Amino acid sequence: MQRREVLAALLASLAAGCSPRVGLSPQAAGPARTRRGARARLHELSLRYERLMTEHGLFEWSRYAGRLVEGPPASERMEKLRAAERELFAEADELLTRFGDRVVSPRRAELWRRGALGLKLLGDARAATLGDQLESVINAHRFVDDGRPITRGELAEMRRSDDPRVRRRTRQLEHALHLKAAPIATELLRRRRELAKELGRPSFYAALLEVRGASLPTVERVLGDLDRRTRRPLLDALGGGTGRRLSRAFVSSWDVDHLVHRQAVVPHDRFPADRARAVVEGIFGAFGFDLQRERLDLTVREFAFGGQTIAVTAPRDVRLVVRPLPGIRFYGLLLHEIGHAVAVRSTETTEPLYKGYEWVPGLLDPAFAEGSAELFGRLLDEPQVLRDHLGLDASEIATVLRARRLETLVSVRRGLTSAVFERLALEREGAHLDPLSLDVERNVSGFFLPRDAEPVWATSPYLATYPVYIQSYQLAACVAVQVRDALKARFGKDWISPRAGDFVRRHFLSDGARAPLTEKMVLTTGSELDATGLLRHVLAKE
Repeated sequence: MQRREVLAALLASLAAGCSPRVGLSPQAAGPARTRRGARARLHELSLRYERLMTEHGLFEWSRYAGRLVEGPPASERMEKLRAAERELFAEADELLTRFGDRVVSPRRAELWRRGALGLKLLGDARAATLGDQLESVINAHRFVDDGRPITRGELAEMRRSDDPRVRRRTRQLEHALHLKAAPIATELLRRRRELAKELGRPSFYAALLEVRGASLPTVERVLGDLDRRTRRPLLDALGGGTGRRLSRAFVSSWDVDHLVHRQAVVPHDRFPADRARAVVEGIFGAFGFDLQRERLDLTVREFAFGGQTIAVTAPRDVRLVVRPLPGIRFYGLLLHEIGHAVAVRSTETTEPLYKGYEWVPGLLDPAFAEGSAELFGRLLDEPQVLRDHLGLDASEIATVLRARRLETLVSVRRGLTSAVFERLALEREGAHLDPLSLDVERNVSGFFLPRDAEPVWATSPYLATYPVYIQSYQLAACVAVQVRDALKARFGKDWISPRAGDFVRRHFLSDGARAPLTEKMVLTTGSELDATGLLRHVLAKE
């Protein structure tokens, strides 16, 4: 498969298309007979929706925080909860069909409809069971090298090693997890392809992208710009700014993190983990967000994701679970995840459908959610923040900025690779996924992959519980930089200030999902979302 064909396929597809239990049985109510009755019933359903989201959030938090006993009782509880959610949105969809979408506001009708479709796509009992099994296998896996257990953080450090044999070993360790996960992941993807056919959709990928709330022309344009303008600059940058582009044959997939690290090394001991939370809270405090008063519930533990922020009851109850990471990466992770929490705490709308609960697909636009978090996560790109809050000198600041630009370029290429593979895996009936994944990696990432490379596609937890989500991180980076640039233009040198924080809260965060991201971007920045700001940032000359 040629790279141009793979990317064309992607862009074409984008253009197409524990707490007391809450009662799960529906409230007693007769069938709505009038438009007024339908409106009242939809209001009841929205309140019940929030109760279900609270229970769902508590369940997910206890799982990620390591407080849930996995097994049949837990699985049965989750299936009952999902069944109640499907029933609720099916009733809302039926009411809108009978009485017309105008029985509620256009935005509410849109969210009810998207939620109903999303639950058909992700609420299928067989697919949900497989997704839970896959995530359980990934979470429970323990990497072992020569008999020694290795954490995911240590595995990340191995990728930066000066020893090429150690870097090569990381792929083999990931492949050991892949062998466990691939049978389940293959069956899950097959079931999702079948489900799209049963629902009369051209593909699961296109349907769920629609549910995610993506503006398809915007996604196509932004991802296309990122692809066209990052491949060659990445190889140039990995060459160390010498003006000599590295040959693709010398940049194996497992060597990339090492090449980035070689150019930009700031010792981990400059960023001690025990200071991270206080430093991050100080950064948020500069924008007027008092996290000491908020008293966020934060658990640090080893698990498959980098972090999870869960709105149990928005805006007052939000909980975080983060993985321990070395050095400045832990500070960046905390900024991102607490950025999610600040977004939840800033929600002022009383309409449950607008509050940003994530458990029903279609009720939250991932590009908005991740963009809100990255607005704060990307503050480590700012010399002022690095100097005033982390105490770095000029040389250290230059090193961090160089590293973060390189890491963003790498992230863009890897994100495109993952999005292309997932799309093809969901559309190609009978495809052999191991060779397909390697083919896509060779043609899209921009990195070299030798013939003896092992497949590792099934190790991604996103395939389990967050399908068709990866492209959201590319969009989110664009959102974050565009909003940041708008704050600088509006507030000048004092853009890191309570006034700027209040502007973000009022104009970008407070109404939750009341307005789509396209409208929020125009309101906050004066223009539609594009890749210009992010590309200008990552391609800047040092």
